[in-house]
Amino acid sequence: MGTGSKNYQAPEWLTAEFLQDVLKEHFKEEQLVVSELIVKSAQVGDQAAGFASEMHRASFNLQRGSAAKSKFSVIVKDHPKGQTGAVAQRSKLFKREILAYKEVLPRVQALLQSIGDQTKIAPTCYYTTESPEPFLILEDMQLSGFENFERGRLLNLDYVLPTIEKVAKLHACSALISQESPEVLEFFNEAPISRNPDRRDFLTFFPVNIRCVAEEVAHWKGYEEITEKMFKLAENVLQRALSMFETTGKEFRVFNVTDLWINNLLFHINNETKEPDDVVTLDYQLAYVGSPTIDLNYFLYASLNENVRKVHFKYIVREYQRVLQQTLEKLNYKGHIPTLKEIHIELINTSLMGVIGATCLTPLIFREGAGFENLEDLNSRTEKGDLFRRENVENPKYRAFLQRTIKEFELSGFLDE
Repeated sequence: MGTGSKNYQAPEWLTAEFLQDVLKEHFKEEQLVVSELIVKSAQVGDQAAGFASEMHRASFNLQRGSAAKSKFSVIVKDHPKGQTGAVAQRSKLFKREILAYKEVLPRVQALLQSIGDQTKIAPTCYYTTESPEPFLILEDMQLSGFENFERGRLLNLDYVLPTIEKVAKLHACSALISQESPEVLEFFNEAPISRNPDRRDFLTFFPVNIRCVAEEVAHWKGYEEITEKMFKLAENVLQRALSMFETTGKEFRVFNVTDLWINNLLFHINNETKEPDDVVTLDYQLAYVGSPTIDLNYFLYASLNENVRKVHFKYIVREYQRVLQQTLEKLNYKGHIPTLKEIHIELINTSLMGVIGATCLTPLIFREGAGFENLEDLNSRTEKGDLFRRENVENPKYRAFLQRTIKEFELSGFLDE
């Protein structure tokens, strides 16, 4: 994630001495030495993909005890400056992510290990702080061979299935945490779209993007009824989302990544098969405890190749439910485990997340040019912001995706109030 600053400057506090102290404490090795530090910007995907963080990659030589020096690196996720920082602070995005890495994810990993499952959900967190400004120091997954998905393309089934399996295990462990230690997840009860006035600036992202899509669809012959529904959705998407969050996820509650899409995933490719054999999730700034279909709809409609989704949708959902149930049973979960039918019903009830993903996130995946620097441009009807969104929705790749996907939404009733 990053703000896309052209004149990059590393934080003054990000020194070899500081990182040495951090890693000494994490690894419990007093003889650890950090030297020859180099800090660079570490953008993940398009600049527009993550407007709520400054990202740095700190590379250095690491010596642990009597072992020889080796190359090592960490990712530093720092609080942004200016208007972006003000929005992030009011929305408590960093507090949410710090709690995710400090309190939730370690418990999830411990639960998986307790049943003999060595699955790794997310990068290891080496250090966090909330003052004077919040930041996190995370494992650099590139050292283990993880990489971003190819830019400008949507996921095929080979990439979807390991992601779905990982999400199902995260959800299963968090359901047990929600049942046995609900206080751990209490901060995450607030939905990403809520009535909290501090989130007002952040929430404008959704209606302005949907309206831009509606303006594009208005030019297409035969899409007149869909156009009318899209303009209505742009006007009331926040109200509809509030209703959705307040009426779903009552019976079975899990810890959702919520911002689960291509740019927040890193894949490991098997050297022999050349296919993905592992994945980790990134970015928990919007994490939320609620219906598991919040993550499912957002991911399935924003990041999947639309033909793959149409052909394999039910198989993917079945695989999710299978892994979810299997993991919960191994954990001796005492609550109700959603059936496949119940998950399909809940997918319909939270279908708005799929519409939001396909209209607000997918255009960014196909974008080939540079991103933006000013958060206001992304979130409001500025001249630069409107130009940025028009370039996104007029992209021929996105237009082809949208023409098929929006028809699917209309035929499924997902655009209806």
